[in-house]
Amino acid sequence: MNTMLSSLAKFVVTCVALTTSAAVQAQVILVKPYIQPGDGGSLGAKDAKVVMWLTDQVPGDFAVEYGPPGGGVTAAKVTRIALDFKPAEADAKGVVPPNLANLPKSETPPQPAVAQHYFRYSASLENLALDSHVQYRVKLKGAVVREAEFRTRASGTKPIRFIMVGDLADGKPFQNEVAFRISKTDPDFMVLLGDIVYPAGRVSQYMDHFWRTYCNPDTANPTTGAPLMATIPFYPALGNHDVAARLTVYPDALGAFYFFSVPTGGPGEGPWNTPLGSDEAAASAFRSTVGNAYPSIGFYSFDDGPAHFLVLDSTDYVPVGAARLAEWLARDLKDSKSPWKFVCFHTPAFETSQEHYTEQKMRLLEPVFEKYGVDVVFAGHVHNYQRSKPLRFKPRDPTRREPRGTVTGTFTLDEKFDGITNTRPDGIIHIVSGGGGAHLYATNEKTIEAVKKANGPNWGPFTAKYFSEAHCFTVVEVTPMQFHLRALTDKGEPVDEITIDKPAGATQK
Repeated sequence: MNTMLSSLAKFVVTCVALTTSAAVQAQVILVKPYIQPGDGGSLGAKDAKVVMWLTDQVPGDFAVEYGPPGGGVTAAKVTRIALDFKPAEADAKGVVPPNLANLPKSETPPQPAVAQHYFRYSASLENLALDSHVQYRVKLKGAVVREAEFRTRASGTKPIRFIMVGDLADGKPFQNEVAFRISKTDPDFMVLLGDIVYPAGRVSQYMDHFWRTYCNPDTANPTTGAPLMATIPFYPALGNHDVAARLTVYPDALGAFYFFSVPTGGPGEGPWNTPLGSDEAAASAFRSTVGNAYPSIGFYSFDDGPAHFLVLDSTDYVPVGAARLAEWLARDLKDSKSPWKFVCFHTPAFETSQEHYTEQKMRLLEPVFEKYGVDVVFAGHVHNYQRSKPLRFKPRDPTRREPRGTVTGTFTLDEKFDGITNTRPDGIIHIVSGGGGAHLYATNEKTIEAVKKANGPNWGPFTAKYFSEAHCFTVVEVTPMQFHLRALTDKGEPVDEITIDKPAGATQK
């Protein structure tokens, strides 16, 4: 009971702390305005973004203006939807979802059984020139709520800088330090490699310990985080914790679908979509509220600069061999003419920690990735940093997973690539970047030897680099001909660094 009261008090204090000068108008800004991608994954003549924010349910007279620095100002149309979540009976009973029951109690704190009522506002910023800076301003009855500047997507010949990191908002101080260090790298955007909010991806958990790190701070600070979302879009990939709560039990489940906007154009409806449960009324209300976000967040792609990014859902319910899903995936990669192709999902295909080692179904997609020229695959789930050698993998049986979820096959490893003197890999490099804030998974020679002993022919010596001593993230810089990766700790210390060079004239695949 004390823990529940503490959590509820913390939530109330957060709301009070975020009250702006507009409080005199009985309007409380709970989540400050933040930038998300607009619809449209391909690079066209123009870019688009979406501004979102959350308040209490006292209607506000908001206005949004945007335009180039020092240039003309365009007014955006503001829309509003109500988010209403009744208290979960499971919270009142102190019930933990069965799929989280094996976690330490410190990671599954009880939620206060309270109703939640918010307004979510949004405004689309359209017809934005590529390769440009855009200022936006959100006002409430003339008073500025937030004013910030972002960069639009880059055209195909321009360089980009982005962040890859997963396993983020666990409510611990580490996530603030990581966010602060990320802000110092000045990225164009960030891909969240799953497990965005712990322990179960609920709206209440976003409100409690997500926004205060990545969106609501006024300035960057290692103790409070950084206002990253004010200036860069976050592209989400779904992780197991993001979909751990079910609508049939928790009315505020699947919080990611309320708060993120992604390009549409994925494989559409099918058994690969996040299950919504047997309560048809709850599922219908959810879909009506989140709109195109469901099922789009599960599978989508986008281009930025000289790179193509394919984002996939790797959770247990996804049948990766489903024909229509496989067709969409292959077509997406085949049709891209970008010189760089990256795939992003939560559960790694190749990792060497004891934790989650046997969850290998994404290995079944490796032949497709190889066929259509994927350069690097990024994943989270394993709470540390790992980099594979460039590899090729042929599953022994591409139609099914083996007992325990393993996928055994034949490895072909490039032992010559080092990313320093030899910068042209023969094979795909797999990166695990799961050190965003959750407790770390220790990985060392002893644990790797134990994995090797326990898994026999399934194991392969594919790991080139691992690091689990501190929380960390991955920053990547890409030009049409070069890829440069650095892994940095929450103190800004270097963990790993490699360069990949394209052969002369290799501008398309």
